[in-house]
Amino acid sequence: MTPPKSSNFIHLEEASEWFAILSDESVSNAERDAWLVWLEANIEHRKAWKQVESVGAMFSSFQDNPLQQSVGHVLGSSGSRDMSRRQMMKGIMSVAGLASLGWFSWEQTALPSMVASWAADFHTSVGEMSHFALADGTKVWLNTNSAMNRATSSSFRQLTLVEGEALFEADDRIDATPFSVACKQAVMTSVTGKARFCIRHLSNQQAILAVYDGAITLAPLSSGAVKKVSAGEEVIFDEQSIGHIQPVLAIHESWTRGLLVVDDMALSDFIAEVGRYRHGYINLDPNIASLRVVGTYPAQDVNLVFDMLENAFPIQIKRVLPWWASIYAA
Repeated sequence: MTPPKSSNFIHLEEASEWFAILSDESVSNAERDAWLVWLEANIEHRKAWKQVESVGAMFSSFQDNPLQQSVGHVLGSSGSRDMSRRQMMKGIMSVAGLASLGWFSWEQTALPSMVASWAADFHTSVGEMSHFALADGTKVWLNTNSAMNRATSSSFRQLTLVEGEALFEADDRIDATPFSVACKQAVMTSVTGKARFCIRHLSNQQAILAVYDGAITLAPLSSGAVKKVSAGEEVIFDEQSIGHIQPVLAIHESWTRGLLVVDDMALSDFIAEVGRYRHGYINLDPNIASLRVVGTYPAQDVNLVFDMLENAFPIQIKRVLPWWASIYAA
């Protein structure tokens, strides 16, 4: 027997369907009146509508407002070698200026993280991955919606992960110059000359370090604690503490090959992972959140992932809008 859908899931599903109807140019007055009746019938309807509306505004802000041209200019130019940091920051500040003039809110467009990412030496957009080698031979893979800065001198090699996730591969150096990576919570330094490890910012002010080769020392920024993490291990940490060492998961490395390799992951966690590679919101029915996912999925083809999930589980996925999908028991 299929369990009943949660009320919050149902309200969000209804709100997304109404949003799709009202977004259609052929919407009738009768449909608008029916939407108003639905909206006024329940305070939970209004809460759900506000959430769907805010997601829609975030998704369309770069398509339907005066910011689009400025953003396109900044993003399109940031990769060119002859564009100076000053030029790039000038473009960013013009974007921020539009927000301050009331075109849309700072929070709505996620400008704080955008500014940090655009100002970084390297960055990727949602769904994009990048792979490059630095002058010292270090190889870097930058995952979706991520940003990184570099600072190298004769006495040290340090990178800073500003946003998102990156995998680093450092080779032995004859001069034994230390290699380290900083993030918002800690500094990680290679203990061995050769190392391969991944760092990812999580959504709760924490981060994760996963080591695949070599050994890394982990030092939180607001604590005197230091822990060595070796190949085959991973750990979650924040700026004050370090969690328990766990066996390393394949997914923190497999994304560099465009794959999400999971083994016994809760569907809710997997959907959150998939959601990193697409714009919009995925509304998951809590009744099926605990289903266990096993397999290999394409990171950059979310629609194919949805099809694979529908074939593997007794679920249905409704794609009401380009930026809204609902997943529920079949």
